[in-house]
This record gives sequence, C-alpha cells and structure tokens, in this order.
Amino acid sequence: MTDRHIDLILGSLLHDIGKVIYRTGSRENHSESGYRYLREETGIGRAQRGKEILDCVRYHHAKPLRAASVPEDSLAYITYIADNIASAADRRASDEPEPGFETRVPLESIFNHLNGDGPKHYYSPGMLDENYPEGINYPSVEKKVFTESQYSAVKKKITQALDGMKWDEEYLDSLLEILEATLTYIPSSTSKQETADISLYDHMKITAALAGCIYLYLESRGEKDYRKALLLGAEDFYKEEAFLLYSVDLSGIQNFIYTVNGQDALRMLRARSFYLEVFMENLIDEILCEAGVSRANLIYCGGGHMYALLPNTEEVKATLDRMEKKVNGWLLDHFQTSLYAASGYAACSADSLKNMPQGSYKAIYWELGKQISAKKMSRYTAEEIIRLNEAEFDGGARECRICRSAAHVDEEGLCEICAAMKNLSADVLYQDFFTVLSAPEEGAVPLMENRWLVAENEEQLRARIRKNKEEEDGEAGAGATFIRAFAKNAFYSGKRIATKLWTGNYTIKSKTMSEYAKDAKGIDRIAVLRMDVDNLGQAFVSGFENGENENRYVTLSRTATFSRQMTIFFKYHINQILKRPVNRELAGAGGGEPSGGRDVSVVYSGGDDVFLLGGWDDVIGAAVDIRNSFAVYSQNKLTISAGIGLYGPSYPIHIMADETGDLESFAKEREGKNAVTVFEAGGGKRNAEKCGKSGKRGSGKGMSDAAGKTYQAYADGGRYGWDVFEQKVLSEKYRLLNTFFENSQERGKSFLYRLLTLLRSREEKINYARYLYLLARLEPAGGDGEAERAERENYKRFSGQMCEWFRSEEDSRQLITAMYLYAYHMRMEEESDRRKEK
Repeated sequence: MTDRHIDLILGSLLHDIGKVIYRTGSRENHSESGYRYLREETGIGRAQRGKEILDCVRYHHAKPLRAASVPEDSLAYITYIADNIASAADRRASDEPEPGFETRVPLESIFNHLNGDGPKHYYSPGMLDENYPEGINYPSVEKKVFTESQYSAVKKKITQALDGMKWDEEYLDSLLEILEATLTYIPSSTSKQETADISLYDHMKITAALAGCIYLYLESRGEKDYRKALLLGAEDFYKEEAFLLYSVDLSGIQNFIYTVNGQDALRMLRARSFYLEVFMENLIDEILCEAGVSRANLIYCGGGHMYALLPNTEEVKATLDRMEKKVNGWLLDHFQTSLYAASGYAACSADSLKNMPQGSYKAIYWELGKQISAKKMSRYTAEEIIRLNEAEFDGGARECRICRSAAHVDEEGLCEICAAMKNLSADVLYQDFFTVLSAPEEGAVPLMENRWLVAENEEQLRARIRKNKEEEDGEAGAGATFIRAFAKNAFYSGKRIATKLWTGNYTIKSKTMSEYAKDAKGIDRIAVLRMDVDNLGQAFVSGFENGENENRYVTLSRTATFSRQMTIFFKYHINQILKRPVNRELAGAGGGEPSGGRDVSVVYSGGDDVFLLGGWDDVIGAAVDIRNSFAVYSQNKLTISAGIGLYGPSYPIHIMADETGDLESFAKEREGKNAVTVFEAGGGKRNAEKCGKSGKRGSGKGMSDAAGKTYQAYADGGRYGWDVFEQKVLSEKYRLLNTFFENSQERGKSFLYRLLTLLRSREEKINYARYLYLLARLEPAGGDGEAERAERENYKRFSGQMCEWFRSEEDSRQLITAMYLYAYHMRMEEESDRRKEK
C-alpha cells in the first residue's frame, strides 16, 4: 500500500469516531468533535501524515466538504462517498418514523429483520470485551439506554489504545481490533427515523472497505479529480461496477479433520481443526495483501468459507487467479487431493450492494455460487493430473500412523506434518499467540508456500518482534522472518497483530477419550455431538428479504453484521456456554447444582456448526444448552439440528464422526428441522443392521419396503424436536424414572429392562397386561411409617404415569428413549463395583 492509501483507510476507519465524543456531551457536531479529539488527544495530531487522516474525519459530509479548502484529489472525497454508500446501505428507514435523534438509544439486534420482522430486541450497552452477567450479551425486548459515563468509558479505552499506536500499515489491523472491542454494541445511527441495527464498528469498517476499493479502482482508471468523479458525479459513480465480491470455499475439511487414528486421535482432531482455521485466516491475509487492501475488506470467514469486498481492476482479478492456482498447487503437493480451494468473484456496483434494483444483491451471490460450483466440478488442469499420476514412489516411505499417507516418518511413525500438528495440539489449548513466519523453525507447521506457523506466549512474541526489527534494520533485512501474529480469544494491539482468532477451544483439561468415558456418570461411554444451523446459506442470501417492507434490509452491511454475530457465537460464546452448565437433568433427580463446567472437549466450532465429545451425560446437557442459548441469541429466527452418538472410547473416531453426522442429517430431514437424533434409540448403522440390511442411515435407501419401514420406525424413535426432547423426554419421563428408582427398593431396578422390552412391543395386546403385572410387582410392601407412606405415594405417581404413557404411541416412544438414558445412568453402581474388583 502507498502512504496515501494507508491514510485513507485510517481516516475512513475513524471517520465517525466523533459520534462517541458527541454522545459524551460534546456540543459540536460529530465530524468536528472527531476531528478535534483525534488532533488534540491522540497521536494523529503529531503524525507526519496526520492532515490527510484528519481531513477524512472532518469533511466526510457534503456540506463541510463543499466549503472546505482541500485539493481536488483530497482523500476526504473518497471517505465521503464511501460513507454515503455504507450509510445508504445500513441506515434504512424505520417502520415507525419519528423526528429527531435519541443519542442514548442502544443497538438494535441484527436478528430483528432476519427471516421476517418480529418484536424489536436490543443489546445491553457496553463493550464486547466486557464480561456480561452470563458472559453473553443476549438481545432482549428490554431497552436499556446508554449513559454519558458509558460513552466516556469507551472514549477512555480508545484513547489509551490509540496512544501507543503507530499510524502506518503494520498497525491497521490493531486499529480494527480496538474498534471492534469498543464499538460493537454502539449504534451507528441514533436517528428516530432510521433502524439502528448496524453497530458503529460495522459501519466504520464497511466504510473503510469501500474507500480502499474506490481508491484502487480510480487509480486503475487514472482518475485524479476525486471532486468531479465522486462529489459532483456521485449518482453516476453509484452505478459503476467498481467492486468485486470475492469468495473462497475450502473443500475436503471433514475428511481432512476426521482422517486420524490411534491413541492421539482426540489431540490430532483438535490440532487439525485449528490448523485449518489458521490456514484460512492466513490465506485471507495473503490474498488481501496481494490485492492491496486491508482486513477491513473481509466480510465473513467461517467453516472454510470467506467473502471479501475488493476493487474491480484487471490487476486484482489477475492476482486472484494467480493466488488460487498457487494455493491449490501447494495443497496438492502437501495433501494431494484431500483439500481444494475454489474461488470466484462477481463485479458489483454501489447500487447493487444496496439491492438497487431489487434482486441485484442476491444476484451477486448466485453468480459467485455458480463459479465456485463449476470449479469444484473440474478441479484440476490436465498438467496437474499428469503430475499427480507421475509422482514417483519413494521406496523409503511408510504409512503415517495418524493420517495414513505414504511419507517419511519419524521414530513415532508420524509424517512431518502430523508430527508438527501433534506439537500444536497442546498449544491450541494453552498458548495465546500463533505466529506466521517466512522461514521454517523446529516444530513449525507449514501453512502455504514460504509460510510456517509456530505457537508462542506473549513474552516469546515480544522477543521475536524485537529481534525481527533488529534483523530488518540490518543488511537488506537479512534474517527477518516475522510476518504476522494471531491472538486467541482476546483483543491485542501491536505491530502486525493480524486479528484475534475467535476459537471454540473449551475443555476441562486435556483428557483422553478413555478418561472421558471413565469419568462419565453410569456407563463408561463417550458421546459425540455434531450440530449445524438449519438453512444458514439461505439466510445469508435471502434472509433479509421481505416483500412487506420492500426488501429494504437486504444490504451488504446487514450480511456482514449478521455473519460476524454468528462467528462470535460459535467461535467464542460457546466457551462460556460450556463453562456454565444449565441443563442438569442427567446429573441427578430433578437436575442439580452445577459443580463446574461440562466434561467435554470442543473439537471444532466454526461459523455455524459444532463438533464436540466427552462424557455421554455432559454431551447431552451441552447439546441442550447450546441449542437453548442459540435460540435466545438469534431470537428464534434460526434453528439448529444435531446428532448425538454413543461409543466406547476405543471406537475409531472417524467412524464416530461419520455416523454422528448421519444422525445429524436425519435430524435435518424432520419437517421444520430444529431437531436432535439421539443414540441407540434412534437411527444409526446398528438399527439398519437390525432390519437385516445396510443402507444410508436416515433414509432407508437400499432396503426393501418392509425393511425400510422397520428402519424408519427405529430411527424415528430417537429423533425429536428440541422442546419435546428437553421437556418431555428429559424433564418429564427421565426425571420420573430417576425419582422413582432412586427412592424405591433396590430390587425395583431390575425390572427396567423388562418394562422396556414390553414397551418396544406394545402393538401386541398381551404385552399391556404383562406390563401392568410388572408394575404391580414394583409396589412397595405395606407399613405405616412416614417413609413407607412416602414410598407408596411415589409408586402411585410412577405407576399411574407409566400406564398412561403406554397407551400413547408418542409417549411410549419418548419413554423408551428416557429408559435408555436411565439405563446408562444406572450402570454406575455395577460398573464401579467391577472396577473395584479389578
């Protein structure tokens, strides 16, 4: 980037900083307030190139810009039109227009207008890095307004952060971090006539992204008269296709993560998942750098997908084509065909980013989708296929015991990459920084051509940066290898601190799967949970469409804001949810007080999906908690479906992942989705085998009609809408079983399996009589003591409910699942006894 380009991005990022100052009680307008604040209270006033930055802040509105004595090529003209484009896209008129401003108004939820309008919700005033009572700032119908003191606290924090910042390219990402930490829950607009669901951070970021693109677009045309092109000719410029919406989709993620074996499987799963996260983040930085823009231009990254806004120039398009070829060549060399990055770009105008005319915004995504799908269908060139086929077999190669690839392995039987990832696995949990280098070091993991990854603590990173500066200042920069650093789950500012990595990395402690199984209540088993948001792609493309309001909320700003909120939930808030358990039904009769965090480990939590494992009882509770939290977080505008599988700790983890993924897919086949399929009582390979056939789980494919129907009956037995599973299976039926057997005579527990067998064959009429007979045998002996009377009352409630549920097909289905769960819970005593005997 040139110095002027950097000044433009800095000025555009800070153009509305005066709104914070104005809302502390300043009497000047926000443009003037921001200009004076930056000039007098931060280092910009002392910066050598500070004037251009300050002009962008002071003159980003038409009236003062027209009256200003600035040259025709002033950067203020670019910030002005970028602000106009962003403002027009995010400050759509309110459905209940009122005159004037409400400077204390809180930020409205981005979910208010997703998938149809609903009751208005607000976020609590504050900053993103503050700890809210529950750790998550959930939207609420309660409207808590900002105070001047809260805005003063925001100003103070920004001032402290800016004071130590250098105004150059290496600190651009740090400025973004500062603004995200402080301005995420501050509304951009406080006008009563506008919808205030776009944060000040998101507005300033989009403005900077647009400005950076416009600068390079005009440069490519040789346009120097910004006043004429952007101020006087604004209406014409809005129609020009000055921008590219760019996307990358990384294929093969599931197979790459889950193709692991052996005793290190859990650690390697976590490491490979995290590796792909950093791979994508680093790839983004490399692409943005090559395209000449900043991280402000990143719209979304998660789950192996990314979107960015770039300038529509021939140079940038050539760069994108070159980077795609370079990355896929490297992936072929290191991972063969297991990973592939398909990319595409679509030209768009400022008007189309505002969905003008209607439908033009969606059309951009359709075009991107077509390009990426076409590339996935024809991945490799003829030359690349020939190179793969002609690769010489190395006689010294052996099979890596983790990834099963043929390579030179070390004494532990690991290839070079798996050995490096094994070292990385512990760092994912315990290190705070992940540093990208241009030369390898011992233990470094390769990321792409001439890029390697190492993990460090803060002290090590500071020492590296100091050493790197000495090397850069030396002869021709010899020895300097530091490229950038990523911070994990915390906001940091500093030289080349690229971004924080929101990372779902929750774990109680580093455990093996055997330890998770041993520590579970009852049966020695682990459970695997896979869950995924329903119809998320549709929500991104058309979630804000609404004919009743003429699609006024279909804009880039809302897509960017929505995607960021999803990322924060699945990559950051999930850690808080698992630390603070809510559903404790499987912890004891009627639930219990939380004794600590969930005994689970997050393997992967991306832009919209989760993979975790742990003790079977805590995995079920975690699934319910995540779903309930997400329902509140998204105001029930989005749903989530899940599969939960039960396994012995030595079962191959890639098969666990595959089978649980099928359970999840079956949950999504339910009408309306929003469901969970639970182990054993539900679908799965073992139930297909009970039908005497093997086939695709969840569909009955490949089976005879009769077998398919039987299979479907088994599968339906374990698939529930979330509310039914939590309220009917757990809170009602499991709780009754637990309460009764925990307070009944010991001999009563042996009847559970016999009751379960009769329930599963309830269509045979004789079994109802047999069922009643068994229940009668559970009746406690007489006695007039208080304990005996309480036991009889307990039995009366239990037997009455059990009889009533038997007569209902749906209640019987739920009761069967609850019985399975209680059977696993009951195994505690007998398994504990066996362990003691051993």
